Amino acid sequence: MKPVVVAKLKTGTIKNVVPFGTDKPVAPYVVVKEEPAPNQETRFRIIAHMAKAQDLVLRAYVFTELSTLLSGFEDESSSENRFQLEDRGEWYPVAAVSDDSTISMERCFYAPHLLF
Repeated sequence: MKPVVVAKLKTGTIKNVVPFGTDKPVAPYVVVKEEPAPNQETRFRIIAHMAKAQDLVLRAYVFTELSTLLSGFEDESSSENRFQLEDRGEWYPVAAVSDDSTISMERCFYAPHLLF
């Protein structure tokens, strides 16, 4: 499922989108982390990174653009294991400067069940 979410995010304004665990690209960039969630759901933690002075742009990306790209997004890439993302308004505030001198902010989307 993660490659489909990464591909969808690359259609937005930030083109540097990578799965969690890969090398970090140059900022701005987005990391997609797929995690198990309660009730056999899958959570996609989207972590956006930008330069320190871009906190307003970072907030706009997380609150507006991520909603546009992922709220209700349905994976139609295969006839099996299809899913639709749900936005439950779960987000985390701007984090302190990370080891690559960027600030980051997170938002989560859920795949509550598979569509068949």
